[in-house]
Amino acid sequence: MEKLGAPMKRLGMLFLFTILASFLLYPPVLADTLDDMRRQIDTLQDQVQQLEKSKTNAADQAKTPKKGSVMLSGINTELTIGGYAKLDVVYSDVSAGADSDANLFFYPRAIPLDTDSTSSITRFTAKQSRLFVETRTPTSWGDLKVHIEGDFYGQGGNQKISNSSTFRLRHAYGELGNLMAGQNWSTFMNAGALPETIDFGGPAASIFIRQAQVRWTQPFGWGSIQMAAENPETWLISNDATISATPDNDRYPDVIARLNLNTGVGKFSLAGMGREYRIESQTIDESEFAYAASVAGVLPTFGKDDLKILFNYGNGLGRYMVTNFEGAQLDANTGEMELVDQWGGYAAYRHFWSDKWRTTVAYSYGEADNNVEIVGGAVNKKFQSVHGNLIWSPVPAVNLGFEYIWGYRELENGQDGELNRMQFGVQYNFF
Repeated sequence: MEKLGAPMKRLGMLFLFTILASFLLYPPVLADTLDDMRRQIDTLQDQVQQLEKSKTNAADQAKTPKKGSVMLSGINTELTIGGYAKLDVVYSDVSAGADSDANLFFYPRAIPLDTDSTSSITRFTAKQSRLFVETRTPTSWGDLKVHIEGDFYGQGGNQKISNSSTFRLRHAYGELGNLMAGQNWSTFMNAGALPETIDFGGPAASIFIRQAQVRWTQPFGWGSIQMAAENPETWLISNDATISATPDNDRYPDVIARLNLNTGVGKFSLAGMGREYRIESQTIDESEFAYAASVAGVLPTFGKDDLKILFNYGNGLGRYMVTNFEGAQLDANTGEMELVDQWGGYAAYRHFWSDKWRTTVAYSYGEADNNVEIVGGAVNKKFQSVHGNLIWSPVPAVNLGFEYIWGYRELENGQDGELNRMQFGVQYNFF
């Protein structure tokens, strides 16, 4: 055994030496596997870093605010403060009355009749100046937008010493995804189809109204569908002067639907409305369902020129149309209410003489089918208006222009009146 011990030791040493040499000369598969895993881990880490870098860059790009906006640090919200300062100088050949805002902007019902004793008048005003604040915040439900806006055409103020004017609410609403709630342009109104005028009032038969509402907008590739419930208000005329023109008896919201179409020849809208006129007192309990429809469009023509059109019809137009015809007529003797058919619209063409000079010419007409047996002949029957202007923008944020305005008012008994007005306006936008 002792003789075998030495050879066995030498064989063992040779075996260990062989194994060690094999590790050194030919690394085991396990070592290759570990190195591959390390390399794969390093590659994955590089890819993760690249993805994080790309995500950060995309987020930074998404946070880049639009012109006139800033990003609020830490809350991922875009803040915009906007508006403009505007001066209007208005000369009218007839006056709408002392301290009347109708001497500052066109309001067809305020055109004096030829039988009225009036004189020419000149007014300077900055009341149209405007301020708004808007925020936008991305959420899992879509963008959250809040918009609050006002101007200085509120009640009160004076023309003495400081010429103060009261700030008033124009818009105050929020949007989350497709849902909008608050005070905004009525869904029945297509603000994009309003012609560009220096006058704050605009064409006689425009649809022009803001009010509190709840609206859902469903977008599609060809446009959108909007549904809304909006603030109701009955406005009527009676053969009894003791009955209020705006009785406080409204119970159902005005219901409005609008279809917006983007086509190859222009953008169009078709709006329909249903509303209730209602009056309730100790002796009268009467209500009627009214309806109205409005079609509006903006058609590009030559170069940057466009044609804007509007047509309205129905017995529910009333306060929605600038003509402000009373929507209902009440016979206090019988307690019966009769709705008033009305129609109106305009056509307005805007021509760009150059990038800095442009002109808009607009004609508008509105009429009501009154029952003179109920309300007599001293009620408004029709209105007409013409706006023609020349506007110069020396820089994009500034507009200077002159405008001529003609207005016409006629009663059922044939009495009428005309307004001729010249207006100069200077508008300085915030940016």
